[in-house]
Order: sequence, then C-alpha cells, then structure tokens
Amino acid sequence: MLSLTSKLKETMPTDIGELPVNLVFNNVLDWYEISENENIDLMQKIKIGWQLFFNGVVLQFDSPDDYEVAANALGDLSEYINYDPYVGQESNSNDNNVTPTKSFSYKQDAEAIYASFIFDYGIDLLDQKDKMRWEKFRALFNNLSPKSPFKRIVEIRQRDTSDLKGKALTDLVEAQNYYALKGQSTNEVDDAIGAMFEMLSVQAKQGQ
Repeated sequence: MLSLTSKLKETMPTDIGELPVNLVFNNVLDWYEISENENIDLMQKIKIGWQLFFNGVVLQFDSPDDYEVAANALGDLSEYINYDPYVGQESNSNDNNVTPTKSFSYKQDAEAIYASFIFDYGIDLLDQKDKMRWEKFRALFNNLSPKSPFKRIVEIRQRDTSDLKGKALTDLVEAQNYYALKGQSTNEVDDAIGAMFEMLSVQAKQGQ
C-alpha cells in the first residue's frame, strides 16, 4: 500500500525469513500474463513467480517444502498487490458480495494504458520499466482522468444501451463490440490467481 509518510518496502517476510522483493510494475504485469497462461502448469508458475519477485534466491525447488514456501510467499504478495485502501482488504475479496466489476485487461488494454499515462501525466511507461514501483503505477492508474483513452474505452464497455435508439444505439453497440474483452478481465484473473494458490499449496504439500 502506498504511503506518503513511509518508504516503500524493499523486503517481505517469508517462511524462510525476510527477503528482498522486486515489485517494479512490469514484474506484476508479467505475473498477470503468466497466471492466465493455460500452457504453463501450476508448479512451473510458482517457480517463475519466485524468480520474478524474489530473483530466485535460496530455493532450489528440489523438495515439496520449497514449493510450499514459495506458494505462501506469492499468496501473501498477491494480497498486497491487490490491496484496495477504500475497501480495506484485497480487492478480489467476495465478502458481502460487493466485488467491483473490472471491465479491463492489463494485456488487451496495454496500448490505451500506455497512451493514457502520457495523456494525463506525461509518463512514458516503456521508459519506466524496471524503475517504477507497482504501488506508484497503481496509484496513477486508478486515478486516470475520464478523458484519458483507457477510461473512455472502459466507459464504452460499461455504458447502458437500454435508453438508446437508432444511430446512437448502433454506434455504441459497434464500439462495444470493437472494444469487447477477448479474454479474462483483470477481476477474473485476480480470482484465478487466488484459486491457483490454493491448488499450489495443496500440491506442494503432496509433493507433486
């Protein structure tokens, strides 16, 4: 969570002690893509995740205990990544059935997100790879203006068509079809990551 009075944490507690963690924004976006890639099996995902965020230190993944340590650490890290300060808990929680709908994909909407950071902030995200922390990226991303390319696409996806007729309806439906999500939304990926860690934990304990 971003704080204006504290430095961003450079380490994270794990079952084998406090370890340096690499939380640049592009690492997190890579993790989203890896998590939804059906061609990568669960145990390979946990090894890749450990390499991404913890630079592969300490663990050799030659025992079930190593997988369990990594699964626990990545699970905690996932909660941190998805923390919503306005909800007060990780944003993919289903408590009280108030999970907000996320009509976007970091992967599919990459061009619009890139253009929006330049439009609103004058920030070239490609120049910020391996530099900008996830907490900073998310604070800026969550507060993009309604006029930004990304927010305009999301508004088109969410716009109600029930009161429209004729050309206005046709134009909106065409725009919604054009910008329709072709894969999972970010919210669905968050849910899949949560389910993945439950499965990883079970498999690690079973030595699979």
